[in-house]
Amino acid sequence: MEKIKNLIRKILRPVLEIDGVKSYLLQRLLFRNYKEDAKLYREFAVAFNNNGIKNKEANLILNYHSLEKGLLFKDTKKGFGEYRIKNLHKILKDPEIVNNIDRSQIRVGYQVMCQYYEVHQKLNYNIDNVYTIEQYNFYKSVLDASYSTAFTGVIEFDKETFYKDVKSDFEKFAFSRKSVRNFTGEKIDVDRLRRAMVLANSAPSVCNRQASNVYLIEDKKKIDKILEIQAGFSGYTEHVSQLLILTNDRNYYYTVGERNQLFIDGGLFLMNLLYALHYYQIGNCPANWGKTIKEESPIQDVISLPKSEKIICILPIGVVDPEFKTTLSLRRTIDENFIVLD
Repeated sequence: MEKIKNLIRKILRPVLEIDGVKSYLLQRLLFRNYKEDAKLYREFAVAFNNNGIKNKEANLILNYHSLEKGLLFKDTKKGFGEYRIKNLHKILKDPEIVNNIDRSQIRVGYQVMCQYYEVHQKLNYNIDNVYTIEQYNFYKSVLDASYSTAFTGVIEFDKETFYKDVKSDFEKFAFSRKSVRNFTGEKIDVDRLRRAMVLANSAPSVCNRQASNVYLIEDKKKIDKILEIQAGFSGYTEHVSQLLILTNDRNYYYTVGERNQLFIDGGLFLMNLLYALHYYQIGNCPANWGKTIKEESPIQDVISLPKSEKIICILPIGVVDPEFKTTLSLRRTIDENFIVLD
């Protein structure tokens, strides 16, 4: 049987090498794989499902992290994030969520909600129309021994403390990196950015193809327009004087199996870039670029990027304020995401 297969391969090989035939077969293979990708995304992603505990947890994180960011503002707006509050009320009364209070991200969701209520009480803001004392007491009862008035969804820093571990061992350095949204408006010297890029370029990539590019934007009007399109940095744009755009170039990928490699290589480069910026004391915040093709197309009216390049992330950068806050963004325990297989 194997001899017959080898004979068939030998006969077909010259046909398969014909450019038109090869291109047609590769296109079919590509579309078939993307179709399967779409099927799996449709089956499991929270965009389409909210049935499993992981889907519910993802929805919880999305909403509570929005409150964390709102708590960063110096002047707390009464009842901020009303839409998120209503969503969280629905999520946090779900019995499956209540019964999984030991999961780190679920627990912190209840804690952030308690802090939100307490901040408003401290400021004498009445928010009974969106958040009642009964709901607050219920969340405290779910937390039980985990409840603490000392909990806060934000961390306060001064500039010196924030950067004190950038020359320390890697463990201290890695834990010291945080996303910063508060800048002075002062620009970072381009030579300093170049040094950071040299360090970022040490990131690994498939077969060392190094397909990532970083664009620096310093035109304030263009920066504001790009951040408006990004739509996740509102309230912090005033003092953003520099913006980095990280892309990955499709020209460097060979096979259908590498169809998603640009996101993998782009993600590896992004993390290296974040570490490099922090090392050189350049404040930064990776701003999510989860856009549909239609949603991201207006950026071409602002800046001209090669069609072959996919935006991986937008990064506002700058000199951090002398004093500022960052979100807690509590990390999972390794018991939740380190799995030893038999």
